[in-house]
Amino acid sequence: LRYRGPFDELGPGGDVDHRVIPWNDVSLEEGTGIVHIATGAGQEDFELGRVHDLPVLSPVDEAGRFYDSYGWLHGLSTTEAADQIVGRLAEQGSLIHAGLHLHRYPHCWRCDTPLIWRVTDDWLIAVEELRQPLLDANATIEWTPAYMGKRMDDWLRNMGDWNISRRRYYGLPLPFYPCECGHLNVIGSRAELEERAFAGLDQLEELRRPWIDSVPIRCAACNRPVERVVEVGDVWLDAGIVPFSTLGWQNPKYLDEGYATGAAKGLTTADLPDHATWEEWFPADWVSEMREQIRLWFYSQLFMSVVLTGRAPFRKVLGYEKMLDESGREMHSSWGNTIDAPDAFARMGADVMRWQYCAQPPDRNLLFGFGPAHEIQRKLLTFWNSVTFLVQYGNVEAFTPRYADLERPEPGEDPLDRWLVQRTRLLVAEATDGYERWLSVDAIRAFEGYLDDLSNWYIRCSRRRFWDGDEQALRVLWHSLVQALRVVAPMLPFLAEHLWQVLVRDACDGPPESVFLAGWPTLDEPDAETLSAMGDARRIVDLGRVARSTSGVKLRQPLGRLVIEGASPDAELLRLVRDELRVKETALGHVEADLRVKPNLPVLGPKLGKALGDVRTALAAGEFEELGDGRFRAAGHELGPDEVLVERSGRDGWAIASAEGVTVALATELDDELRLEGRVYELIHSVNSLRKETGLALTDRIRLSIPAGDADLLEHADWIKAETLAETLAAEGGDAPTLMKA
Repeated sequence: LRYRGPFDELGPGGDVDHRVIPWNDVSLEEGTGIVHIATGAGQEDFELGRVHDLPVLSPVDEAGRFYDSYGWLHGLSTTEAADQIVGRLAEQGSLIHAGLHLHRYPHCWRCDTPLIWRVTDDWLIAVEELRQPLLDANATIEWTPAYMGKRMDDWLRNMGDWNISRRRYYGLPLPFYPCECGHLNVIGSRAELEERAFAGLDQLEELRRPWIDSVPIRCAACNRPVERVVEVGDVWLDAGIVPFSTLGWQNPKYLDEGYATGAAKGLTTADLPDHATWEEWFPADWVSEMREQIRLWFYSQLFMSVVLTGRAPFRKVLGYEKMLDESGREMHSSWGNTIDAPDAFARMGADVMRWQYCAQPPDRNLLFGFGPAHEIQRKLLTFWNSVTFLVQYGNVEAFTPRYADLERPEPGEDPLDRWLVQRTRLLVAEATDGYERWLSVDAIRAFEGYLDDLSNWYIRCSRRRFWDGDEQALRVLWHSLVQALRVVAPMLPFLAEHLWQVLVRDACDGPPESVFLAGWPTLDEPDAETLSAMGDARRIVDLGRVARSTSGVKLRQPLGRLVIEGASPDAELLRLVRDELRVKETALGHVEADLRVKPNLPVLGPKLGKALGDVRTALAAGEFEELGDGRFRAAGHELGPDEVLVERSGRDGWAIASAEGVTVALATELDDELRLEGRVYELIHSVNSLRKETGLALTDRIRLSIPAGDADLLEHADWIKAETLAETLAAEGGDAPTLMKA
């Protein structure tokens, strides 16, 4: 079946035999069931044309404008020609209807210009013979995350021939010299170029355009002069040979400043190594880039390396997903959501930016922005404040650290000191494991957890010791902070180096000049028993605070008694618990409480399946047996602490909290002495807050006056004076405490 086209008088189209051909992808469910085929203007059309041996017409040039051979359309862009084409169809009586149709259309991602598909003649590298060697080489690479290695496998199995030519001025000149005799000359080295050149070597400053285009060579088949093709190479050709070009592969001698010997002389002073250097450093131990580079830079390096050496150019790869804005959108200047680097450095700081990158799991997109940066600044401020705390109290006591304490700390007998030394060893172990698995996110998580333990547990629980000038506490805190600096230095180099100078170089005798010259902390096995015991103590304190909160008892109000069930801290840790919860006595034993147990559905559902209903019913009816350690038996099933949700309500006069198999009960009844002590704590807190507001130094002594209505607090005058550094204390009237520097 043949037909006549509406514009057969235009150019090459007039010589085309118009045929109607079948195509499985045409459907009566959409449109008329008839589509136009443009073999030179679409991928699917081109492939279909190859199947049916259709002529390939490309009516527009590289600028998207019609060739002169297309008559009245010549010089017009495809957009400009649309109205004229519609008008000509109307004049011919061939137009039934003209209108706009909304459909997907490709646009340039950078400038949003509409794009057209255009067939061209290009240079390609055939890949079929290389497919299996590339797969074999990829199998030798350790990919993180592992799925990216599988994606590389998928790419290698499905890749087509590599189009290596581009119609640009600047780029790697393709060394192809086709001759009219039919022979394709390919130049393999500068030496070969010089041997076969007819002319132009005297002006050949670089193997780049324009100089290379002025060097014709002798055809190897017929000896006639031939010129280089105008195309340049795909940029990934250049990128793919980086492991060879930068390391001097097959270069006979080392050239000082050898990367700029011609027109680029003086622009760089980089040396060009020799082949011995390449032998020493190839293949690379590790390389990192985003996932898109699987089919770009990673692929081009692998391709070139397998062709040239038969092996992979790197041993390990860390890939990562995209960086988006903090709302999850891609960043584009036209959308106004890009962040300029100078602005980010000024408003975030380099280390905060590095934290954002390092804290991101590589298998997820990074949401980058000032919101996440603010949260990171808050976390780093906790670390900064911990260092400031040490510096302030250390200066008061004229404390001088010993560099040897970094690797050989002497924690003494205090349980908090012993625990912090072990907690610091755990930080070093966890961070080291994260680094060695190329997962900086795990090192960041370890540091975040450590910051919480250091600031919200050790320093808070040890404030009295620092106030009293305890040198051992200062030594242990210094040891721990400096070890933490060494751990985070690869991720936060600027902060770590600054604090190293403050805490170590300016304070110790003979330390390394930089944190980066100090080596890695010794990997000592942390004592699990010490860590677990302190973990139980902190859990008890946290539950005690929950019990206080639910009962409305202020944190600073002393209480008479605490009962603990499900944990057995030793005497030293019980003392710590008493101090933190401000209770007069503690007891280990059964907590009298009304107990309600519910299933933890997300955990128990997958485990019990249909039996979950029976367990749920039994728990709701109170038909269960308490086994201890947070375990229960119901409907014939033993349930662990993480498989149930336990609610305990206290009897009158008691506040109860429970979690993870531990229950605490606080006696909430207050006598006159407890109330008086509670008021003393409130007074001390308000006076010390007033000291800060008035800018007093830690060591400044004061004269303190309290309201006459608080005269009964003078019963604890020595206590109040010691906590506030008051030389005198009097109840002289007024509505609030007043102070002045003594």
